[in-house]
Amino acid sequence: MNYPLDKLAKVLNGQLNDKGKNPEISGIAPLLEAKPGEISFFSDGVGKQKHLEELKQTKASALIASEKAVDLPLPTICFKNAYVGLARALELFRPEYRPKPGIHPTAFVDESAEVHPTAIIGAHAVVEAGSIISEEARIDSGAVVERGASVGKRSRLCSNVTLRFGCTIGEDSIIHSGTVIGSDGFGFTPTSEGHLKIPQTGNVEIGNKVEIGANVTIDRATMGKTIVNDGTKVDNLVHLAHNVSIGKNCLIIAQVGISGSTTIEDNVTLAGQAGTVGHITIGKDSIVAARGVATEDLPPGSIVSGFPCKPHSEEKKIMIALRRLPELIKKVRELENKIDQKVEK
Repeated sequence: MNYPLDKLAKVLNGQLNDKGKNPEISGIAPLLEAKPGEISFFSDGVGKQKHLEELKQTKASALIASEKAVDLPLPTICFKNAYVGLARALELFRPEYRPKPGIHPTAFVDESAEVHPTAIIGAHAVVEAGSIISEEARIDSGAVVERGASVGKRSRLCSNVTLRFGCTIGEDSIIHSGTVIGSDGFGFTPTSEGHLKIPQTGNVEIGNKVEIGANVTIDRATMGKTIVNDGTKVDNLVHLAHNVSIGKNCLIIAQVGISGSTTIEDNVTLAGQAGTVGHITIGKDSIVAARGVATEDLPPGSIVSGFPCKPHSEEKKIMIALRRLPELIKKVRELENKIDQKVEK
């Protein structure tokens, strides 16, 4: 569907700077790929310099940008946060494909499972006994919902997700391909006969509006619950161990590992490859920088990095000093040689 730019601005709820032009917009594309009649996205944050160069070559008819962006050569729909406009435009011009409700003939659904008529069960999916698949939920091809598990309204398990027995997904959540929710926690105790497995008898509870990336593993609790609360976003290749509790609206970036019984409070960010030891608490609004490892409790509002974690400002000084280490070693050797020469004389 085509939209005159002024109408598109209203649909996207943005502020139009039309420069006296009102082109018809038929789609959205990156700056270097956009054709006449398409709108593109301009970032004045990260990547601004690259976008300025691409802007000289673009054939787009209009832009989505931040209201702070100035002197742009094309008609622009402006937003306080340009990425909000980008998200709305992508949803409008490139809506997600959604199959018709129903159960694919190759799927297995146990007769005791509750599947809402508006739900979608894809090819070769498995829904075991006592499971609940709620309104408009979507179980894609090859996904497995084990006995007694449940998937909330409008949530989606992408292809080859495994939701193990007794685990629950809230509403409006997305679990991406290859993720396993509810695998056994790593619980063993040494004995004279080897490592004795401690039964993992709890479950995992995922809240509402949670998004979990591909190939994530979230262990069930030994007893009780492993919890990921509302609004939290988990990137690919993350591991959450047994009895971990993640607060609301956290950001857990790729390759993070969180050890057992750790509590992550609300609005915490763990950057790529960060980690924690077990049985500690990361206070709300904290940030652990990339590759940082938290080895003790962090108070709310902490910004830390390094191994073990230190205040980020302190860790930066250490890293700067380390870069100077070869030079300092050279100077020390020169001084030692001078001292040795004086001693000899």
